[in-house]
Amino acid sequence: MRFAWIIGVFCLACGPAQAQLRAADGLAALEAGDAVQARAIWQPLAERGDVLAQHNLGVLALRDGTDAIRWFTAAAEAGHLPAQTALAALLADQQDWNGAARWYVAAAEQGDAGAAHSVGVLHDRGLLGDSARGQAGRWFRQAAEAGYVPAQFALGALLAEAGAPEATRWFAQAAEAGHVEAQFNHARGLAATDPAAARDWYARAGASGFGAASYNLALMHARGQGGPESFRAALAWSLVAQEQGFVQAATLATALLDVMPSESETAARAMTAQCLADPMACPR
Repeated sequence: MRFAWIIGVFCLACGPAQAQLRAADGLAALEAGDAVQARAIWQPLAERGDVLAQHNLGVLALRDGTDAIRWFTAAAEAGHLPAQTALAALLADQQDWNGAARWYVAAAEQGDAGAAHSVGVLHDRGLLGDSARGQAGRWFRQAAEAGYVPAQFALGALLAEAGAPEATRWFAQAAEAGHVEAQFNHARGLAATDPAAARDWYARAGASGFGAASYNLALMHARGQGGPESFRAALAWSLVAQEQGFVQAATLATALLDVMPSESETAARAMTAQCLADPMACPR
């Protein structure tokens, strides 16, 4: 197994050159499959305060089920960003929400957008106490403005819940970046003012497997919203939505089948099969 992702051992600014060479020896041993030798090389470096070695021993400890927290904490307290995020995630797994928040905040203050988003999630879910929930927006915004797509969606959802028009901006940014739920929400926001664009965004989300988007698009085709009316396309999307687990679409499919001739049903089922096999073939 390759562990080249663990650290950048050739960062000469991170410590004495001799220590860096020994750290590189440890990585070479690990890449050769000798974790015991890697640990033997990194252990004395870590004991002397080498944060890269401490972080790597934390990663090895995670794999072995030993004391990863000890080594991640040592590196995190020295300001090592990857150790801070690793420690925060480990503490979150143990439901130590305050401990996780401490290290996510430390990482966020070093510019880690994913960590800022995680702080926002902890606040938003009330895991740091109900009185702290109002702070979620601050952290989501910090991560969103740094370009972190999940935070852009989260901020959009928070703003939409409050009825703030700014939600549209963040849903749009996340949608353009490929966030499927944001595409769905962006489409919903456009349905009244630009139904043609809403239809396109529903199609993108539906083609990515989001059943609610497929269902809403089926409704738009059935009603002729944002484009020509097409019961065939409506039936196709309602059947796709069912395949995607959106069971409410069965009612629409039944209603369409009651009024469609058999040849139209056959064509719609063929469209469904094509769409499920190749999302690019889905009707727009």
